[in-house]
Amino acid sequence: MPLDEYAFYGRHADHQVFKAAARAVIVECVKSKGFTTSPARTQPDPTTDLDDRTFGLWEEQRAARYGFDFAPSPMDIALEDARAAGGVQWSAAYDACNQDDESVVDAMGAVTPPQDERLNSVVSRFESEARTKARKDERWHRAREPWEQCLKDAGLTPQTGEDYLTEQSYALLGNEGAGSSEEGIRLASIEARCNTESRLTQTLADLEAAYQQPLIDANQAALNEEKERKQQLLEAAREYIAAHG
Repeated sequence: MPLDEYAFYGRHADHQVFKAAARAVIVECVKSKGFTTSPARTQPDPTTDLDDRTFGLWEEQRAARYGFDFAPSPMDIALEDARAAGGVQWSAAYDACNQDDESVVDAMGAVTPPQDERLNSVVSRFESEARTKARKDERWHRAREPWEQCLKDAGLTPQTGEDYLTEQSYALLGNEGAGSSEEGIRLASIEARCNTESRLTQTLADLEAAYQQPLIDANQAALNEEKERKQQLLEAAREYIAAHG
């Protein structure tokens, strides 16, 4: 999306930097409690990390393997390995630091986007405005038609409105652990196939992008200020990772 360049978490690489910095802050807190175990440093893996489901499942190979579940990222795997190596006490310390430690809150504010700043940003407002306009476009509604027909042909019932699931998968996902069950994989595979065959995600994303661009053109200065703020936080995050990660 055009606005991703300016949004704090718009680009995958930026998101991964902030995520790694946040985890480094928590691990530093754990170390302050006398523990030495740390998650191994990892490199982002787009084959597992990239999974935008704004307009439903679309990655067929991932759906066939994981169903509705998310593939474990290298960073998540490293944390689980550290939990196993550190034991129950390490895990308890990590969870405590993650939940309510004041030192963590203070450090996080220096290396990750503050929530109020992110939610009240110019970018956030323009993203919402562009999507609202796109949803009123007749092409937005027409894009759902081939997707819905594909699902119906497969014996499924698509949800209405701005939901991008079937009634069958919605009901299934109410059961714990069902997302990667045999039935979960079957339904996810059908939904991903119909999404790609109908080009639903691509069409809606392109339409939304078309409504974002005029907002960028008319507000470039304000967006550049937010982009500069993002770059400052990214630099602080990278420095923290280098020192403590």
